[in-house]
Amino acid sequence: MKFAVYQIQLTSAQRKAVNNNETVPAFEARNKMMMDFDGNKIGGLASAAFETGLYTHVANIEAADFNQVFEFGNIGPESNIDRLTKMSSLSVGDVIVAEDGAVVVIAPVGFVAFSHNLEVAS
Repeated sequence: MKFAVYQIQLTSAQRKAVNNNETVPAFEARNKMMMDFDGNKIGGLASAAFETGLYTHVANIEAADFNQVFEFGNIGPESNIDRLTKMSSLSVGDVIVAEDGAVVVIAPVGFVAFSHNLEVAS
């Protein structure tokens, strides 16, 4: 099955702004998700980040399930990954969308499903 992977990516200008202690919504959204240790808010945070356009579709990964997407997105094999742009290893706050429309965000432990109208992997 094919899965679409979405990540919040910071531009060089945004990284510079963060280093100058300026408010950067993408950075703050990502940090809030990373600090949601019990995973109770991460679905809503990810949904809000999508609504404000903070996520980028970075890759499609051929895998059996979400766990395998996480594995392949971190250690390969590269042959299962179709990179669309720069992609970091998969981590908390990244979103995975299955061909069947199921949407999850990677939580501190496991995955949290949430509902959002996202582009399904193609």
